[in-house]
Order: sequence, then C-alpha cells, then structure tokens
Amino acid sequence: MTGDRTSFDVGYQQDAEGRSAGARQEGQFRESLRKLLLRNLGFSDREESLVAQIAGDVGLRIIEGELLPGDEVNSVDLAKQFGTSRTPVREALLMLEKHRMVEVPARRRPRVSDFLEVPVKDLYHARALVTGFMAEAVCRNWQGTDLEPMRAKVAQMAAACDAGDVNAFFWANISFGECATSIAGNSLVAGFIDSIGLSSLRLRRKSMTLPGRMEESTRDHQRLMLAFERRDSQLAKALSMGIIRDAYLALTNDNPANWHFT
Repeated sequence: MTGDRTSFDVGYQQDAEGRSAGARQEGQFRESLRKLLLRNLGFSDREESLVAQIAGDVGLRIIEGELLPGDEVNSVDLAKQFGTSRTPVREALLMLEKHRMVEVPARRRPRVSDFLEVPVKDLYHARALVTGFMAEAVCRNWQGTDLEPMRAKVAQMAAACDAGDVNAFFWANISFGECATSIAGNSLVAGFIDSIGLSSLRLRRKSMTLPGRMEESTRDHQRLMLAFERRDSQLAKALSMGIIRDAYLALTNDNPANWHFT
C-alpha cells in the first residue's frame, strides 16, 4: 500500500511539474509575441507605456482568437482594467486600427476588423516574394552554427504539432522566420517584413488551426532545413514560397490556378 501511495505521489508531482513547465512556456510564448506585436506597432522604445500595454493586450487577444472579427472592444472596460481614462485607450485602438486589426467608427463602439478587410491575396503574394528572397539569402549567408536555432525551432514545431498546441506551433513558426531574417542580413527587407507582419499575424495563426495545416507545415519546414543545409537556393526559394501559397489556399479555399503574380 505504501508503495502504491509513493508511486501516486511521484506521479502527481511529475504531472504538477509538467503543468508548471507548460504554463511557463506558454507565458514565454505570449511575452515574446507581445514584444513582436509592440515592435510592429512602433513601440520598441516604449514597451511599458500605458498605450503600449493596452495595445499589446488587445492585439494579443485578437491574434490568439479570444476576440473574433466583429466583436466589440469595450473602451470603458479597458479603461477600468488599466486604471486610466479613455484617452490612452482610444490612442491604443487607433494604433491598432492603422494596422487593420480594429475599426474605430465615429459614435459607435470599436470592433475587431474582419479578416476579409485585409487584402489577403496581396498580403500573401508580398510575403511569398519576400520569403523567397530571404530563403535564397539564407543559403548564401549562413556560416558555422547559424542554422542551429532554426533546427531547434523546427523541432519545436514538430513537438507542438504532436501535442496539438497551436500557440506553441505559432510562436515556433514566427521564431523560425525571425532567425531566417537575421541570417539573411538585409535590414531593408527586414523592415518590410515588420511592416506587413502585423497584418498577417492573426491570419497566420488562424491558418494553423485548420485541419492538417500544422502537419503539412512541419513537413515543409523540415524539407526547407535540408535545402538550407545543402545551400540549394532554388529549392529553398520554391519551398518558402510554397509554404506561403499553401497557407493562403487553406485560408481562402481559392483555386490553386488563381495563385499567380500579376
């Protein structure tokens, strides 16, 4: 009986430790995503300002699907939550409106903008062209252990896929792109990626919730890593652009024949 009790205690402790580690990891994912969000909103030098805190809170809730397209954003509740007047709240919402995440109509409550109000096809075309360019640059530029962080992110994507953890997969995917941008080393292109990144973040996360998308994306990223390792720039470009195309087609159910650059 004592042995059974000891086994139970050990198992319970291991489960508790696992839950605690999972909660810490989830917190790290959300904090990293918040920093990325604030950087794209232009708050890199004032992340702790009240406006940044409000914009980060609302933006994260939109990206993670807690606030859905068409949902109202209650300015009064936000002002109470952050212990402030409605002025910083309005400033934060107007900043999010500039990036097409919310709408702030006159004399009506702000609401989360619809996905279709973002030019989805144009956005994904731009992402495909830029990521193709970046993939070629990674093949040319990587040295020594530069690819190790990217391998780690692909491993995290695979683990998150197996666990069905969309948020962990989403952040590993975002981090993979950040690593690639760093290796590519083009500051102008990096700035352009930041400029379109915010418009696409919630679309990207939504695409990862669709049936089979995490599995497909994991396989494609594993193949992409092999292309990087072999410095096969043509294959890396094709795979990178294909990943973006497949995400677009999954989101829109568009005919693949319509995926062409005009």
